[in-house]
Amino acid sequence: MAKIENRIKENPKLEQNKLSDGRISLYLEYYLGREEKLVVDENGNQVYYESGKMAGKPKFQVKH
Repeated sequence: MAKIENRIKENPKLEQNKLSDGRISLYLEYYLGREEKLVVDENGNQVYYESGKMAGKPKFQVKH
């Protein structure tokens, strides 16, 4: 059986449990309190990380 890999930003997340008889049970897990907004500069352009492992990726403001 293939293992489901979790992604951090998925909502809902598809999760799995192994039942006592060996079957796999799938279910959806929801997180309802996260809001992401794209960070923009004073000109309205999208802002990107400039250094580190996130270099070149867009910045988001996360509100819980």
